[in-house]
Amino acid sequence: MPSTTSFGTVPIASQPHLRFVEPKKRAPLGPEQRRERQEARETKQQRIDAAVSKWFAETMALADKLALEFDLKPKYFHELFFQGGARMVIHQEKINPYNAFKSEKAAECRERGEYKDATQLHQDYFEEYRDMTDEDKDAMVERWVTHRNHNVTLRRATPRAKIQDVSNIVRNMKLLMCGLSTRVGVEGFFCVVRNSADFHMAPQWFFSSRELENYMPIATRKKWVTAEVGTKVEAFAVAGCNVLSAYL
Repeated sequence: MPSTTSFGTVPIASQPHLRFVEPKKRAPLGPEQRRERQEARETKQQRIDAAVSKWFAETMALADKLALEFDLKPKYFHELFFQGGARMVIHQEKINPYNAFKSEKAAECRERGEYKDATQLHQDYFEEYRDMTDEDKDAMVERWVTHRNHNVTLRRATPRAKIQDVSNIVRNMKLLMCGLSTRVGVEGFFCVVRNSADFHMAPQWFFSSRELENYMPIATRKKWVTAEVGTKVEAFAVAGCNVLSAYL
C-alpha cells in the first residue's frame, strides 16, 4: 500500500519537509472476485467452526471423565478449563436479595424438619418474593448479613490444616498465573516460604514458563540455583526479615 506522506527538498533549502500525496485508489473488485473472496471466507470460517466444535466436544468429554474419576461435578472442571482461575478473583460485593430470601426460607424449612433445594424453594416461594416491597427486601438483606457475620466458623490451625491451606492457596495462585498467561499474555513467578520456625514447609516455587526460570542467572548476572535462593529467602523471613539476623 503506498504511503500517504513522502519526504522531499526544495532547491533553496536543505531541510526535508513533508509533502502530502493522495493515496492511489484500488481498482474495484468485479462480481466474480467478490464472490470468490466471500466463498473463501465462508470456507475458512467453516473449518474454524468445525475445529472449535471438535475441541469443545473433546473437552466436555474429558471433563465428564475426570468428574467420574475424582468423584466431582463436571462443572468443577469446566471452571478450571475455561476460566483458568479467574473465578477466584471475582468477588460480588452486592448481595442479591433473592439469594438472601432463599437462604432465609431454607433456614425456616430446616427448622420445621423440611429440606428443599433451590428449585423447590423457587417453586414454593417465588410469588411471595415478588410481593415484597423494596423496603422489605432491604431489611431481609440486612438480617442475612447480620446472621452471616455472627455465625463465622473458624477452623482450628492444626498442622494438617496449615498444610492443606498452603496447598490450596499455592494451587489457586498457579491457576491464576496460568490463566493470566493464557488470556492476557502475562509471565511471572512466585516463591512462598514460611516465616515461623513452628511450621515446617519447603519453599514453594512456580514459574509460568521454564524459559523464565532459565533466564534468572542472566538477569541477576550471578549463579542462580532456585532451591538455594528459596532457602535464603526462607531464612530471611524466619529471622523476621532482618538481614543481620539471617546470617548470624
